[in-house]
Amino acid sequence: MQDAQPAPAEHRWEPLSLEEVKRLFGSVTAPWWIAGGQAIDMFIGHETRTHKDIEVAVLRSDQQVFRDALATWDVQIAHQGELIPWKRGETLKDPAHHEAWARETPDGPWRIELLFENSEGQRWAYRGDDRVGLNVADLGRRDAYGIQFIRPEVALLYKSKSPRPVDETDFLYALPRLDVAQKGWLAGALWMVDPTNRWLERLK
Repeated sequence: MQDAQPAPAEHRWEPLSLEEVKRLFGSVTAPWWIAGGQAIDMFIGHETRTHKDIEVAVLRSDQQVFRDALATWDVQIAHQGELIPWKRGETLKDPAHHEAWARETPDGPWRIELLFENSEGQRWAYRGDDRVGLNVADLGRRDAYGIQFIRPEVALLYKSKSPRPVDETDFLYALPRLDVAQKGWLAGALWMVDPTNRWLERLK
């Protein structure tokens, strides 16, 4: 049997820990939130599965603050299977460009993923349908270590679109821990954006 070959640099991930993310963005005054499956784990209070990456949600309007925080890093826009260099000082205007990967060196593993969230004033708008929104101040919750994470009902809304097996798992773990208001918000958002979604039956 041949030795396993390392993954190509474009696909290798060694995600930062939560503490490393906190240190990386410690001087940033703009808000940021842990997103994706790790946000669900932070809501639950323990790790339910291994995460291949770490996702951090930021407001698109704050993009330059975070690009500056990654000034010495290789940062690329991930779009439809391609990676597009994101130069420092360049403003990302295309709404389809809402995901960036960053690594410390061009030949190193990817360490962190930025997700750009839409907002107008103090209102956050769901990227899939801007009729769904929240006050930016209500978008996240804070864990015992002071790290903000995306509210579980919002994280699940993103996961509800063409859910993968890991998204189904996250939903099943989170569902019994959601309170009435959280279930109601998620159900209302799903009725608006995808009234045929099969998660609606489970939210009743």
